[in-house]
Amino acid sequence: MAEKAEKQSQSRLWTIVAGIGLFLMSKLKWVFGLLKLGKFATLISMFISLGAYAVFYGWKFAVAIVYLIFVHEMGHLVAAKKKGIKTSPAIFIPFLGAAIGMKEMPKNAKDEAYIAYAGPLFGLLSFLPAVFLYETTNEPFWGLVIFLGAMINLFNLFPVSPLDGGRIVGVLSTKIWFIGLLIVIPYLFISPDPIIFLIFLFGILTWWRRVREDFEQKKTLQTLELFEAEQKKLASIQLEMDEYREMPNFGYIIGTYLEDVRVAKDRLKRNVPSGFAFPILQDKKKLKKYTSHIEMEMLNNRERFLRTLQDEYENDRRNRDQVIEAYGDSDPEGIASIPELPVFNHAAYFEAYEKSLLAEKAKTEELYHQKKNYYVSNMKTKIVVLTLYLLLAGILSAFVVYGMQLMEVNQHLIM
Repeated sequence: MAEKAEKQSQSRLWTIVAGIGLFLMSKLKWVFGLLKLGKFATLISMFISLGAYAVFYGWKFAVAIVYLIFVHEMGHLVAAKKKGIKTSPAIFIPFLGAAIGMKEMPKNAKDEAYIAYAGPLFGLLSFLPAVFLYETTNEPFWGLVIFLGAMINLFNLFPVSPLDGGRIVGVLSTKIWFIGLLIVIPYLFISPDPIIFLIFLFGILTWWRRVREDFEQKKTLQTLELFEAEQKKLASIQLEMDEYREMPNFGYIIGTYLEDVRVAKDRLKRNVPSGFAFPILQDKKKLKKYTSHIEMEMLNNRERFLRTLQDEYENDRRNRDQVIEAYGDSDPEGIASIPELPVFNHAAYFEAYEKSLLAEKAKTEELYHQKKNYYVSNMKTKIVVLTLYLLLAGILSAFVVYGMQLMEVNQHLIM
């Protein structure tokens, strides 16, 4: 009994460690760089998980669960490839399962649900052969495969993001996530398992991001308005420079625009709200701080552009002076015989800068429309998704009951 309790304690410790590792993987980009080991990353992490499970639960359990998780993840991988989404290799995480990293988000919630659904569907197919093998051989190991397969995949259908079920029901309504979180809360007290806690934590974060999406969209709209204002300002500066392009003090004129930027930056710094802004309660303050930050970035970019323009103009003027000096030394007629030199072409620099500005604006607009319409789907899609979700959940539930019966009959023979 003491030995069993010790094993459970060690298992929970490993779960906590694995959970911390999963959190770091989700936050640190450099870790995903390590996953570019291709197939070897999957193979190495698979053997590590196999060994970890074997230490605590025995080899039969380890082989069964690693096989089931592998097929489940391959379902996601195949579905992602069908949707044209590049992924990292499947990485096994002891006591937490496995994960594949998508290198880009799906275009909409429907595609995300498609990728999510493929995991439990492949998971169902993974243990169906075990049903036939158990019925024909009565080998307890196949009963273990059935029970684990049904439990793992049914658990994944729970409607809390980032579980597969949460990503599927997002097509129906993301409000279901909150209901799922409320259902999880009692389990945190009844059975305070670290895995349940991690799912609840990630579920809260995902739900909160969704709640705050309207605010994030406001920020994006403000960014687009600033892009519009910057484009107008750029056009105005270019128009004024067109009038002064042949004047000898053109460099000084560029300097006046640089001084305008400096004044605007100083004024902006004085008006930026200070201190922390509480979400929802102080959204206006948060929005103003964000807008000020973006506006400052744009002013910095304009300043760099104008400095480049000024430097290029000065280089051009020096080159012109050198040509004039060379002709003056070699020609007794003086500068009268100097060929006409081209006037500094500032328009080309404005065109390049405006092109980069438009590219950034286009990216922001695309992101805005993608997020705005991400969870929008028609009634037909919702009915199909709900039907398939309930059907798969029902089948897996039936196999869970069947698997529990097999476990009760063969529990003393499996490990």
